[in-house]
Amino acid sequence: MISTTVRLVNLNIARTSVVPRAFAAQGSTRSMAALGDKFNMKEKVEEDRYIRAREAQLREAKAKSAAAESKAKELETKSAELLATKTAAMNEVAALLATTGDVVSEAGLANLADWKH
Repeated sequence: MISTTVRLVNLNIARTSVVPRAFAAQGSTRSMAALGDKFNMKEKVEEDRYIRAREAQLREAKAKSAAAESKAKELETKSAELLATKTAAMNEVAALLATTGDVVSEAGLANLADWKH
């Protein structure tokens, strides 16, 4: 009777100590896989966030470059217009002075054209 009781107690101890460990070990591998999946999902989210940020930086750089190019073209056009206006004014002053027989240097004509406009 004592040996039967001892066996039953030992069997209950074995069940309570061994069986939960086996289930816990099984569950832990599942949770590790789940943790791996969650980590992979988070990693994917971080990669996507980085890619979107990088694409935004590239779009901003491209927009700035396009704006700088258009500004340079605009300044070039404006500069050509100003040069054409100044040349026309210099030619007009030179023609006026030629009718009276006066002569003025190029620098003087440039100054008169600047003064006129």
